[in-house]
Amino acid sequence: MMDNNNFIKRATAGVRMYFIVITVFAVASFLQGHYYVGLLEMLILAVLGIHFVFDKRERQRQITGYIEDLTIHLDNATKDSLLHFPLPMLMLSLSGTVIWYNRRFLEVTGEEILEKQIQSVFPGIGLLKILEMKNAISIFVEHGGRHYEVVGNVVNQSDKASADYSIVLYWIDRTQEFMSKALYENSKALSCELMIDNLEDLMKNTPEESRAGLTAAIEQSISAWLGKIGGIYRKYDKDKFYIVFENASLQSIIDAKFEILDLVREIQVGNKIPVTLSIGIGRGGDVRESDAFAKAAVDMALGRGGDQAVFKDSESFRFFGGRTEGFEKITKVKPRVVAFALRELIDNADTVFIMGHKTPDPDSLGAAVGMSRMVRNRGGKVYIVIGQMQKNYTEIIKIFENDAEYSDLFISEADALQMYGSNSLLIIVDTHNPEIVESQRLLEVVKDKVVIDHHRRGEHFISNTVLSYNEPYASSASEMVTEIIQYMEETPYLTPSEALALYAGITIDTKNFTAKTGVRTFEAASFLRGHGVDTTAVKRMFQSNLDDYVKRAKIVANAKVYKDGIAISQWSEDEPLPTIVTSTASDELLNIAGITTSFVLCKSGGSVVISGRSLGVVNVQMVLERLGGGGHLTVAGAQLPNTSMTKAVALLKESIDNSIKE
Repeated sequence: MMDNNNFIKRATAGVRMYFIVITVFAVASFLQGHYYVGLLEMLILAVLGIHFVFDKRERQRQITGYIEDLTIHLDNATKDSLLHFPLPMLMLSLSGTVIWYNRRFLEVTGEEILEKQIQSVFPGIGLLKILEMKNAISIFVEHGGRHYEVVGNVVNQSDKASADYSIVLYWIDRTQEFMSKALYENSKALSCELMIDNLEDLMKNTPEESRAGLTAAIEQSISAWLGKIGGIYRKYDKDKFYIVFENASLQSIIDAKFEILDLVREIQVGNKIPVTLSIGIGRGGDVRESDAFAKAAVDMALGRGGDQAVFKDSESFRFFGGRTEGFEKITKVKPRVVAFALRELIDNADTVFIMGHKTPDPDSLGAAVGMSRMVRNRGGKVYIVIGQMQKNYTEIIKIFENDAEYSDLFISEADALQMYGSNSLLIIVDTHNPEIVESQRLLEVVKDKVVIDHHRRGEHFISNTVLSYNEPYASSASEMVTEIIQYMEETPYLTPSEALALYAGITIDTKNFTAKTGVRTFEAASFLRGHGVDTTAVKRMFQSNLDDYVKRAKIVANAKVYKDGIAISQWSEDEPLPTIVTSTASDELLNIAGITTSFVLCKSGGSVVISGRSLGVVNVQMVLERLGGGGHLTVAGAQLPNTSMTKAVALLKESIDNSIKE
């Protein structure tokens, strides 16, 4: 059996070499002044060219006659079988030229294609792919609204060693099977969970006489939307709906950009805050799997702040909407419930380990320290697993390292892996992404896990938790932990150092209480202030040195406006801790008039780190999620490994364009 190289060699070899040799001799004769000899050689070349053309046509005629007559090599029965073969049949040369086909094949094309290149008629047929398959050719093509499976092999036209090879293809009409499969897929029932994000707060902020009208307006909008897509729904709770519609409607819903999200947001029936929905759509192999996916999708939508739709199948999540920041919930029922559940878990654990994300910042450290105080107040054994602290924030950890009471609080990953047991509890703060936790190994081996995080949930999240508290509306993990502390004990206790760590975490994530703050943020800060926080000390702790300030100024000066209000800046010097450089510089860019969104890129080894900030006009989370990152609507980040700065900037601009387009 010949390999592909021999096929191509035979397809391209032949008289070409003779033409090249004669041409070389002719040119050489002219160069040496032998003009008559050169003219004679050119004449010979022309004669050979004419002969080659007529010979090629004659060989094609002989091949056609070879198949149609078959008086020498085939008997009449075989000849008749080929000419009247029930399937469309086609023969190609190795160069892709059509050299013969039967009458049935003419019904497929509707036109004569003899001596044409097969790709010019059927672009979906790749010649190299066919040659690779050799004697097991099987490809699918679409032509004239019909679908075909093309099978065949490469054959030798005779027993001679130097014989030409041809490709024989048979066309099997699979249109009916294709249509049946499409009909089956389109008629599949998709499960959908729809939830009104903020119904309780809506009712509290709507006059009593308008509440019934508001509820009716919401349900009418949902019913009208389902009428357009051919779906049905059942309301099974005051703010929850179960919806079923056919898979055929999914693409039209996506094309309309889930218009129901915008329709309900425009409802005004005395409500002082807008109505927002969370929608989860699941598509699985069966009804049970589809329902499970829908529940997971709506949980993801809620974990990302609501006001959006999430589609999940067996492969991935897809996100739609999410253009507004989550509204702060007035009620504190959830932190009270979480505090009670957490108290039970702590009391039943032998050892509690707490960790945040890699290269912890003040919010991660503050939340961990506050959580450790809860465990100590209940007499439990607790450790904080920590690695390298970000350079600009080492002053916080020094406060605890110099205090004898905390001498055994901070441990390494190696120590934790030696100390954990079957009855250990692991609490993860300030992240829900398993890929960036301080210790992935500890995450794997500890059975009981708790997640407390304020980031909008991404596609990758820690599963199989005994308790998960994710509130995207919260300013910081430190704010969430401070609220839990107030409900953990009747008389909450914090040392001034612990209160300072929590306050520092809130301060950093809110940019000194200027971004992403709500009533509950200031209530948490007030509680911490009452436990001895020195706000001046916190300000001194985060002062920048002159070198960092100059670097930040250079990055701001290098910024360029890419689109209206969107500034992009680069820092090409290699940085050991790039997140500090990018985050502070992107914050600084927002202080410039006319800039509503900023992106700063920084090199770190072979990677590029991107920090995005926004005043709410552009959802930087959606922009950087396309690049593998995540965060909040106004604060997000991403890291592109093994990427040059030029390519990173191009990818960022492409993601910005796609997000704005959507």
